[in-house]
Amino acid sequence: MTTLLLSLAIVLSWGSWIPIAQSVPGARQSTRTLYVTAGNLVFAAIALVVGGSAGQLTLGWKVFWLPLVGGLVWVGGSFCAFRATETIGLARAAGTWTPLNIIVAFILGALLFNELAGITAARYTIMGGCLVLVLVGVFLIIGSQNSADAGDGAGDAGVRAAPAISLRTGFGFAIGAGLLWGAYFVPAQWAHVPSQLGNFPLAVGMFVGAIMLAARDGGIVRPAPRHSAVLLTSGLLFGIGSVALLGLVSRVGTGVGFTIAQLSLLVNASAGIWVFKVPPPGSRAARTAMAGIVLAGVSGTVIGALR
Repeated sequence: MTTLLLSLAIVLSWGSWIPIAQSVPGARQSTRTLYVTAGNLVFAAIALVVGGSAGQLTLGWKVFWLPLVGGLVWVGGSFCAFRATETIGLARAAGTWTPLNIIVAFILGALLFNELAGITAARYTIMGGCLVLVLVGVFLIIGSQNSADAGDGAGDAGVRAAPAISLRTGFGFAIGAGLLWGAYFVPAQWAHVPSQLGNFPLAVGMFVGAIMLAARDGGIVRPAPRHSAVLLTSGLLFGIGSVALLGLVSRVGTGVGFTIAQLSLLVNASAGIWVFKVPPPGSRAARTAMAGIVLAGVSGTVIGALR
């Protein structure tokens, strides 16, 4: 039951923080990242105190510096994701980095933490098949967004006329996002500390990296108070998902935990259809996206149950 609750917390919180952050008009992506990481840092500090782990926090490499490095890696992934989105569009970029997140997490979990040891051949086969189905579902969701863009002449339409070198650069950044976002959690897990304790230096690393990213982008910008509140709320939701993911990974492993976390895409896609009407409900693109949601959701649930 605890594993199920942690999984739901991750999927719902990580599936909703991005739409909430993107609802603020006119903000730079670096500004969104800065305020989201600030909200995440606030939640991490609250979780640290409420969880009774504040007295255990030290500046040792295992307790503090390893998770902090993971936070810097996360911001590196964000930078790559933003550049990829600007160059080749969100649909193509997300369609590249999301499957890579899952694959990289599975590979690192197996190589570094021996997470597949002790699994029977039958379960290994079923888990591998379900992983493929998760990736198929993700591609269906992303493919539906490409179809919607092509149908209305918006979104990625301008990317098709971009020079080949720009496309190569954009996909290179998308691959970088997939590698970094699939690996940022490894230092925190390597530290082998309680989730509330490891999440705080992880959040500090994200915030420090976001400040550096904002400075590189021309300095820190202050949105209107109402917009700042929305972005901070988005960061609190991200923080809930981060703590839940730390707890889940300690139970089911990095590969399975990250696969379940990527199911937050199902919430994003559903919000896009039913809230933002992209693609429009009832359209062919929407039906394709819903098929991907069901396929990836069921397959990811089976993976979590098997592990």
